[in-house]
Amino acid sequence: MPVFHITAHGAGREAMADLVRVHGVRVLPQTLQEDGAGAQVDALADEATIERLTGAGYRVDRHEDVDQAAREDLEQVGQGNRFAAELAAVMHVGRGQTGSAQTREDRS
Repeated sequence: MPVFHITAHGAGREAMADLVRVHGVRVLPQTLQEDGAGAQVDALADEATIERLTGAGYRVDRHEDVDQAAREDLEQVGQGNRFAAELAAVMHVGRGQTGSAQTREDRS
């Protein structure tokens, strides 16, 4: 079951605390924002939890599927050390140029 990054909106600080105490939601640290109309926090929740929160009176904004986002990020991670491969290629080219220059000097 996918896990989503969500923003939960509620009546105030106590409602945000109840996300953890009552509903067992994993709230992301230091995301509490309060204004005159209520409060909001960012959290992680699956579909069933989102439905439960909506039923309890919270407004929930669903963002990305964090599992899918992690898979996409991992696809961009290469195998090995690309910097070492680039350095080796530059060093190989550098040696070839130096060697040919020395060869010309040796012929003179």
